[in-house]
Amino acid sequence: MSVTTQVIILFIVVLIGAMCRRLQYFTDETIRGVTQIVIHVTLPCLTVYNMQRPFSMDVLVNFAITLGLSAVFMLAAIFAALLLFGKRPHARRAVLANLAGFSNCGFMGYPIILAVNPDWMIYAVAYNIAFTFITWTVGVSLFSGRENISLRRVLLNPNVISAAVGIALFCANITLPQIAGEVLSLVGGLTTPLSMLLIGTRVCGVHPGDFKDIDYHLSAALRLIVLPLLVLLAVRLLPLDAAVASTLFLLTAMPSGTMTAMQAELYGGDKIFAARAIAYSTLLSLITVPVMSMLL
Repeated sequence: MSVTTQVIILFIVVLIGAMCRRLQYFTDETIRGVTQIVIHVTLPCLTVYNMQRPFSMDVLVNFAITLGLSAVFMLAAIFAALLLFGKRPHARRAVLANLAGFSNCGFMGYPIILAVNPDWMIYAVAYNIAFTFITWTVGVSLFSGRENISLRRVLLNPNVISAAVGIALFCANITLPQIAGEVLSLVGGLTTPLSMLLIGTRVCGVHPGDFKDIDYHLSAALRLIVLPLLVLLAVRLLPLDAAVASTLFLLTAMPSGTMTAMQAELYGGDKIFAARAIAYSTLLSLITVPVMSMLL
């Protein structure tokens, strides 16, 4: 099965999620509950399970390279957005910078990587670690300065904890008992269908009339086209392992992450713009992600 076909299958599940939202099978309360299950249960299980592999120094080095380059690319995207949108009001500029810097590398990125090549998941975990650290430090500071930065919140994030456990088991070359592994596989396997259904609930409420502001289109173009192509150029110029290069490119090509809307709500950003911009980029990604995947 081709990469494009795998991606299209996932997005059919997104459309099913949108239909379920339209039919009120997904209520606001249901969406919140399922989101918490994915963040706190299925994603951590998936992370640990996919890091269960024999120790390899090459993989460890590539993991570190992915972590470092992910941070560089995110920070560069934020800086570019701050320059591009420098004349916008502070509340809007902070949202635009976060939209550019942070993709939906968990909810949407993990399922895409699993569909393309499950062996790349260990590098997707590295990308997600960089995402978590930067979004709760630099990302928060864009809204309200340094006073709301919480290293404790970063370190207690379930996905950071699960990544640390996975890395420790990998480095110690420890394989979990078969029953534990099967449980992690079964629960972690729920991540892909649940995540894609949740994405569908987000795109369901998109109305064309809401997007007359040019900033919606500029931020979506930056997130979905410009930044992925720049990253693709960079990884092709660097002497990287193909798995690392492909993971960096695909996760950069994901739509804007939902964390931006949450932080805009918490720290006084333009929350309405943030929510609509995320929904808009997610809807457009139904087209751009399959197209981008053809460039691999």
